[in-house]
Amino acid sequence: MFTQLTSGNCMAAIADTEQGVLIGYKELCPHCLNMEKMLVKYSKTHPDISLFRLNIEESPDTFKELGGERPPTIFVIKNNSVVAQKAGLMNPKEMKAFYQRS
Repeated sequence: MFTQLTSGNCMAAIADTEQGVLIGYKELCPHCLNMEKMLVKYSKTHPDISLFRLNIEESPDTFKELGGERPPTIFVIKNNSVVAQKAGLMNPKEMKAFYQRS
């Protein structure tokens, strides 16, 4: 469901994506796991949105370059660039509103 990104391919993946969501996560972060589960649910009603993950412990410079501060951080990708970001937890309804506002 998620495409795993790294420092080497993250910016190229964003540049090739019309509509997507990227989560900046840490491997052992329980909140990150909850957000990933929520994004899977969200994607079932929005199949046109690509899902990406970036391990911020393996790619800290890329995470900072995107403007991330702490995990989990959601980055909304529209028209080949990051247009919004939000750190913390959201439910599917909040995610829908956040994505639409972006």
